[in-house]
Amino acid sequence: MHEAQFVSVYLDQNLSKALDYSVPAEWRSLVQVGMRVEVPLKKAVAKGTIAALKENSSYPSVRPIGRILSPKGELSDTQWKLAEWMSQYYATPLQRVLKCFIPPHIRQGVKAKTQVFLSLNKSDEETINACAELRIKNPAQAQILDALLQEKKGRFLSELKVSRSAALGLIRKKFISAKNVSPSDDLLLEEEFFPTKEKSLNEEQKRCLDVVQRAMETETYSTHLIQGVTGSGKTEVYLQAIATALLRGKSAMMLVPEISLTSQTIERLRTRFPQKIAVLHHRRSQGERTSAWEDLREGKVQIVLGARSAVFCPIRNLGLIIVDEEHDSSYKQNDEAPCYQGRDVAVMRGRLENCVVLLGSATPSIESRYNSDTGKYRFHTLVTRATSASLPAIRVVDMKRAFEIAGRFTHFSEDLLGGIKRRVEAGEQTLLFLNRRGYHRMQICASCRWMVKCPHCDIALTYHREANQLRCHLCDAQTPVLPSCPQCNSRESLQFKGFGTEHVERSLHAIFPEIRTLRMDRDTTKGKNSHEELFKQFRAHKADVLIGTQMIAKGFHFPSVTLVGVLNLDASLSIPDFRSPEQVFQLLIQVAGRSGRSQLPGEVILQTFLPDHPVIRFAAAQDYDAFYKAEIEERSLFGYPPFCHLAKLLFSSPDPQHALDAATDARALLLASLPPSTQILPVAPAGHPKVKDLYRFQFIIKSLKISQIQQQLSSLYGNHVKIDIDPISTFF
Repeated sequence: MHEAQFVSVYLDQNLSKALDYSVPAEWRSLVQVGMRVEVPLKKAVAKGTIAALKENSSYPSVRPIGRILSPKGELSDTQWKLAEWMSQYYATPLQRVLKCFIPPHIRQGVKAKTQVFLSLNKSDEETINACAELRIKNPAQAQILDALLQEKKGRFLSELKVSRSAALGLIRKKFISAKNVSPSDDLLLEEEFFPTKEKSLNEEQKRCLDVVQRAMETETYSTHLIQGVTGSGKTEVYLQAIATALLRGKSAMMLVPEISLTSQTIERLRTRFPQKIAVLHHRRSQGERTSAWEDLREGKVQIVLGARSAVFCPIRNLGLIIVDEEHDSSYKQNDEAPCYQGRDVAVMRGRLENCVVLLGSATPSIESRYNSDTGKYRFHTLVTRATSASLPAIRVVDMKRAFEIAGRFTHFSEDLLGGIKRRVEAGEQTLLFLNRRGYHRMQICASCRWMVKCPHCDIALTYHREANQLRCHLCDAQTPVLPSCPQCNSRESLQFKGFGTEHVERSLHAIFPEIRTLRMDRDTTKGKNSHEELFKQFRAHKADVLIGTQMIAKGFHFPSVTLVGVLNLDASLSIPDFRSPEQVFQLLIQVAGRSGRSQLPGEVILQTFLPDHPVIRFAAAQDYDAFYKAEIEERSLFGYPPFCHLAKLLFSSPDPQHALDAATDARALLLASLPPSTQILPVAPAGHPKVKDLYRFQFIIKSLKISQIQQQLSSLYGNHVKIDIDPISTFF
């Protein structure tokens, strides 16, 4: 193409169409697709991304671009193709999709974070003598030298808690030297972990890895599903596959569903690979993310670890993508368009990059397992634990019987209390799983049945005892505890009902006053490094029991945990959603797999009021294949994925009638334009009918081929509608 005289630019503002701008003569040989530019917009300036280079424009007069913000394009050719595929598949304008590939810290021009790293210039003897002289004259400088004598490799200035002027004084005297390093150059991280060697693989692991390595040699796309029981050594297969990619001069991407897993995964990667590792998730600062992003774009880093959004990162020369716990719903973006499924985007990126994709899980999603049955994915099974450990025994306890024995409400059956006591006495550890945080689920009046609800959302407020307030778990609205019922003015009738992790922890201490507990839920993990701190404390045996929500069910390896107690999952089975049985089964198997992962035998006590429910029975038997067979037959019978594609259209407005009318009109339009083979279900209130002062109505579309509905859905974008292709839930 000749030098571009015009460019088509997608602005960061919510404009779904690109705008044309002219290119000043001096920049025509420089502009590239994907480059960031500043352009005039009305009386202001705006930032955007060049989407196309053009020799002419269809508009009679266009304004010139004002400034080039990046030296080259932010996206590779394959990233552009992936963005275009996402735009089409998820019925979302390319402008919205590009925000995934060019995240806020890049769009806003946040500078890469650097830290000052100090090291000694003099011999130990000279430094010790200098310390002796400085202790009285300049204690801060002596403190720096003392610290560097203890850590010969060096220390970060920020860790020493001394003034910058003290360090500058030592630099001028040439006692120490300083350099700026990025977080991914964190030299001290390498000191925290002892290098480990590859573990010997059992026959199942070898067969799986051999097939994966042969696929990597061909440098062609293939997706492999590894169904391995918890503790079967999937991670070791991942690590050896990464090593193969690095030996072949390729890079590797590893996705995990929750940031709570990143600290454990970083540890495993650091002990195996001395290379830099880029870590991407929302708890890292903008500067840290910019540093990692730039290192990846420049090819300085060959391994990236992150949550779902890391799939968009600019890693170069990709040879391997790993999606751990591929079944997990955290890979699905639900909050805003595009409502992408991170696992599926990873598979498509693997196809475009001609690389190998590994999907791993003890309980694969129904769709992934079906894809392996139909030959779309290569299928591998790991049915035995990698160590000599056996799978934990699962006991189902009927809580109706437990209530009768206790003569009252109780969190804990006698079986569970006895099991906890034995573990404490033996120096072993216990996990208690309850997928609800807070102290009480609601505050309700016993006289008039009035319930304290969120003024912005149509749900009951949860009582949090530590903060002594009621909170909304949808919008985080907070209000003081009410002294009396505003409906009937009764002071005695207001009662708390239901329970969460706070209540369980307090109740356990009432029974075992000396027990040491930690709690891991959204309330206790708000800090930047709180996940890592709790993980390290429990791993160091500073607690006997870890109580938590579903974040403790995923992937953690605690060798001393020999008992897992599941307190209540019955409510999840009653949600009117076709995925509910699958999600409950997966959660039960995952949390059960935290027990008995070392030499000590494991046990799981599953407390339920529905002991005869099929999902409970399948989970107790730890029989995924039987569950899959029953579930796939039911979905085939009722026409649910993987036998069709779903699209959920959610309409919201401050005016409930406006939302209902918009949904009704859109459904009527689609009924007239979509082929007869497409089924459009009636409009209904969403599972949460009101969220953040917006009333919500929705309807579901079933289609055998997604291509049959994409164009019509794209035309509906905006106008208070959220289009969710392949929704994780048809209810909420």
